[in-house]
Amino acid sequence: MSTPSPYEILGVTPSASMEEIKIAYRRAARATHPDLGGSEEKFKQVQQAFQDITELENPLSHDQTFQKPGEAPRAGFTARPFDERLRKTPQQPKAQMSTEYVPALSDASFTWLSKELSEQRIHGEPRKRGLFANRARLVREATTINLLSKNVLNVLPAARLVNGVSSRQGGHYEHILVAGYRMAVINTMTLPEGYYSFDGNVLRHGNKMTQPPVFNISALQRNFMQMNVMAFTLVLSPTGNRHEPVIEYHRNADPSLGTSPNVLNAAGLVRELKLFLGSGPTPNVVDRAAIAHLREAMY
Repeated sequence: MSTPSPYEILGVTPSASMEEIKIAYRRAARATHPDLGGSEEKFKQVQQAFQDITELENPLSHDQTFQKPGEAPRAGFTARPFDERLRKTPQQPKAQMSTEYVPALSDASFTWLSKELSEQRIHGEPRKRGLFANRARLVREATTINLLSKNVLNVLPAARLVNGVSSRQGGHYEHILVAGYRMAVINTMTLPEGYYSFDGNVLRHGNKMTQPPVFNISALQRNFMQMNVMAFTLVLSPTGNRHEPVIEYHRNADPSLGTSPNVLNAAGLVRELKLFLGSGPTPNVVDRAAIAHLREAMY
């Protein structure tokens, strides 16, 4: 018997849209999850199938990887509707083009950020806030930096990660990832493995309810008017399993509607960041002024 394709495992056709695949994945994950009476082996197959379809090295070409010869590429789907027209035309992925600096590194009149710091991929590190250090938060932040470095920065050469940013309005942002003129703001939390449903406000696991950290990005959007700023909450597993916990959105809380926050496990976050940052109009550009301003706000 031949090995089923990722599409067959999820129960969709190769011509299915990413939205249909995402819905099928959530349905299959719930049906096979060990917490809900499913098989651990089948659950892992579902996780791997979804990863094979959506999480590839090239963040802009996953629509074409499993398509049949002569078949038109499928339209993509991501956490929010950020102009999918940019990803429908087969072309050389802009995110893989040579990195461009604005202003150029040769511009001697630009003194806000040195050439060395402009080329640096990661800025800042986990630090305590105030007099006391929260060890759990510091471990989460270090884990997240490692995750983003290995799975996002290595795919998007122009991406820059700035850690530990505070706003004048009192907000704290654990991680800010910038590529071109798109900015992803990431805060983290840790939850036990299992199946969670998210209604746009709280995560439910059996009879337990947990509210993700609330953080406002409106100040960042005002300060970086040239950027498309989006917030993400990363839910980490204590075991380091990138596919846990499993998070399913209620129908009226799906982030694609633009009204709910993005709450994702590690695998989901990596996938969505590649899509969001990698499909921007100029993902190969490093905005040196933006990085300089973010560095000034590091705590």
